[in-house]
Amino acid sequence: MEKELTISIRISTEDVQMMEDFMAERKIESRSRFIRDAVAGYIEMQRRAGRSSSEIGEGIFVRLREMHLEALRLMVEDGTAFSEEEYIRKCVLDKLVSPETEADSAGRAFKAAQSTSRMK
Repeated sequence: MEKELTISIRISTEDVQMMEDFMAERKIESRSRFIRDAVAGYIEMQRRAGRSSSEIGEGIFVRLREMHLEALRLMVEDGTAFSEEEYIRKCVLDKLVSPETEADSAGRAFKAAQSTSRMK
């Protein structure tokens, strides 16, 4: 795990209450995790604000629990997964595309490649 730094911020009691209410609704247990996620989300939002949708790419933002993120990180660290994002993409595609559909697509692609190869 990378070294973490401690920072201090000043925040009003009203803002703290608003944050804690939000955390309770979403079962977020750590103020530090909440603030790290909020900072990362803010930075990403600002980066996207200056780009067109074609530059950003259409997508879905998914929030995972800290435990799930840690499990994904460890899978990447031990080489089971190439990246957290790629593993999640694979899991979704495995649910959306049946083995039969994938085999059919691969068969059609191979036949098309064979035809193209014969023409050369």
